[in-house]
Amino acid sequence: MKNLTNSIICWVPETKHVFITPWPDAGQIEAIEKGLGVHLRTGGACWSHVQKLPFSKRKEQVFIDAVHLIVRDKCDPMAVHNAFSVLEEYRDGLAYDMPRTSGWGGLDAN
Repeated sequence: MKNLTNSIICWVPETKHVFITPWPDAGQIEAIEKGLGVHLRTGGACWSHVQKLPFSKRKEQVFIDAVHLIVRDKCDPMAVHNAFSVLEEYRDGLAYDMPRTSGWGGLDAN
């Protein structure tokens, strides 16, 4: 499962472009940047201190990151939710009746 120890959060402020890529990066970020023609902001496993956090603190961190993307960087809230839905820390903190995406173990998006 994807989590903040093995995944990088990537985004472009003021857009719907929010992605989760594997850590360590094997060229995915460069390919996304080239395709979009922009420089991505990154978070998650690319920060060594995040990789060392226990699950409960990573869970807090993923929600802090989500708020930063939505409020500070003006990313589309549903784009953030859809991208973050693949992260176990994010999913663990959500109510059962939250809108789900295809990344939720085969459940169809609402």
